[in-house]
Amino acid sequence: MDIKQRRNLVDERIDDNVKFRRCCPNNHLNATLQNREDFRSEEFFASVGNREILAIFKAGEKNTPLDRAFDIYMPKHIETGTYTLNSPDHLIEIAYTENFPAYTSHWALEGVMNLTVSNETQQYSGNVVMKFKDLHGIEFTSESDFCFSLVS
Repeated sequence: MDIKQRRNLVDERIDDNVKFRRCCPNNHLNATLQNREDFRSEEFFASVGNREILAIFKAGEKNTPLDRAFDIYMPKHIETGTYTLNSPDHLIEIAYTENFPAYTSHWALEGVMNLTVSNETQQYSGNVVMKFKDLHGIEFTSESDFCFSLVS
């Protein structure tokens, strides 16, 4: 599925002009990517839909090879735990979008998320180890630590 279509399933107001907030200690994603530059988020956006939460972390100057993003989709009512990505029981999906040579989104094929949820502060944090496949069918892995809050 196209990344814009997937984002619109959570929040139809998301478009290219969405307002991102600067990343801070409470809202960030840092990742290592096999055979790619490390990812350090600079901007952040979160939205809560009827059934799921979307968190988008962006890095790099727009329209450059370092213009990249991680999208995390998770159920709205999720608790602290360890989750397998793409599992029908607790559907958690992650997409990695890069701009080289053109914008391309890669969906995590498999992975595991260790998640901590604070209902009081509406804060979500954890780490994810995941595997992607590029357009040429070559697999690459990523390990990330993230934290985001639904409170502004």
